[in-house]
Amino acid sequence: MKRKIYIKNWMLISILVVAIVTIVGASSYIAQSYFSLMNTDNNSYVLRDMISSNLPVATEVEKKTIKPFNKDNVLIVRDYYKVDGNKEEQEKSLILYENTYMPNTGVLYGSEEEFDVLSIYEGTVKNVSEDDIFGYIVEIEYANNFIVKYSSLASVDVAKGDNVSIGEVIGKSGKNKIVSESQNMLLFELIYDGVNVDPKEYFGKNLNEMR
Repeated sequence: MKRKIYIKNWMLISILVVAIVTIVGASSYIAQSYFSLMNTDNNSYVLRDMISSNLPVATEVEKKTIKPFNKDNVLIVRDYYKVDGNKEEQEKSLILYENTYMPNTGVLYGSEEEFDVLSIYEGTVKNVSEDDIFGYIVEIEYANNFIVKYSSLASVDVAKGDNVSIGEVIGKSGKNKIVSESQNMLLFELIYDGVNVDPKEYFGKNLNEMR
């Protein structure tokens, strides 16, 4: 009787060992087949990409300047005076104040409705002041010695020393005493290395790359 029980136990142990060896062998075969599949040049590139550490990552969106407003009904009232422009363009860019014609050193925008004045790039507020003629003035320093003067503001939402981002509201349109064609205006001046330039030529540009 004991011999039969011994034989039965030995058979059960043998079956269990065979089962374990079979499972381990099958697992090893599946693993080898899986990695072999990933190393081929067929459609296994999908599997390789799933575990690859070299997948492309999202890159930072390139910074580019925007216009200082986001409404379509904001129009140019006086354009920037170009020294090398034609006579007609220059005449439209003159500002008459106290019987004296002055060349416009920026672009004067106007609208029938009040509009937000936006920072065209990321930078630091250099100064905030109030002028009897030009209303509130905000000066922001940007990359590569670019400075923008936002004048004729009715109100200001930033303070000296603030860091501003692209599109951030820095104030509201207002009026000035030089050109009174609208109650909602913005005198926008772009200064590069201490010299006023045509602001329109720098819209959509990366100031970090400008030289």
